[in-house]
Amino acid sequence: MIIQRIGESLRKSDWGTAVAEILIVVIGIFIGLQVDGWNQTRKDRADEEIFLNSLHNDVLRTDELSSRLRQRRAERLDWMLSAGNVLFRRNDRESLTEAECAAIVWSTAFNITATGLPSVDELIGTGRMGIIKDAELRTALVALRQTRAALDMTISEKTASQNFVSLPVAFPDLFLMQMYFDETVGEVRTKNVCDLSAMRDNQRFLNQFSANVDGYDAYVRDGVKPWSSQLNRVHELVDHALAFDHDAEN
Repeated sequence: MIIQRIGESLRKSDWGTAVAEILIVVIGIFIGLQVDGWNQTRKDRADEEIFLNSLHNDVLRTDELSSRLRQRRAERLDWMLSAGNVLFRRNDRESLTEAECAAIVWSTAFNITATGLPSVDELIGTGRMGIIKDAELRTALVALRQTRAALDMTISEKTASQNFVSLPVAFPDLFLMQMYFDETVGEVRTKNVCDLSAMRDNQRFLNQFSANVDGYDAYVRDGVKPWSSQLNRVHELVDHALAFDHDAEN
C-alpha cells in the first residue's frame, strides 16, 4: 500500500520518493473530494428541480381552490363599505343593491380555503431548504408561511370574538333570505332582501353593522390580502425558476 511505501521511503531517507508519494495521496484525496462535490451538486440540482415542480403543483392547487374566494372576500368588503354609505345617508341613494345586501348578510363570514404547500413542509421538515438556490424564492416561501399563519390567527380571532354577530340571526325582521341553486356556478346561494328603511331606524343594527364591517376590514387587510399577494409572488418566482409561461400555454 502507498502508506507503507511512504514509510519505507522515509526510513531509507529517500525524500524524493516520499514527497512524490505524499503528493499522489494529497492529489488523490483532492480529486476524490472534487468528484464528491460535483456529484452532490448534480444531485442537489436534480432535487431542486423535483421540488420546484412539486411546489408549482401545490401552488396551482392552492390558487385553484382559493382564487374565487379571495376575489369574493375583497369584493365583499367593497360592497359593505358601499352599503354603509347608503345606510348612513352619505349619498342620495334610497335602495341597496343585491350585492350590498348580500354583503351585509355575510358580514361575519370570516373563512377562506387556505391550503398549505406540502412540498415546502417536507423540505423544511428534512432541513433541506438549502437546495433552493434562488434566495428571493426562499425568502418568499418563508414570508408565505408567515402570512398564512397571520391569516389563520385572524380568522380564529374574528370567529371566536363576540363583537361580531350574524345580522340576519340577530335582526331577523330586517331580512328576507331565500336559498336557491345557481346552475351557472353550480352552488347553493341565497337571494337576500334588506329592509333599508327599518335598518336606518334601528340604531342597534347600525352599531352592530359598523362593528362587523370594522372586523371584516381587518380580516381582509391583515389576513386575506397579504397571504393572497404573497401566494401570487411565490407563483411568479416558481414560474420564473421553471421558465413557465402560463399565458403562452393558454
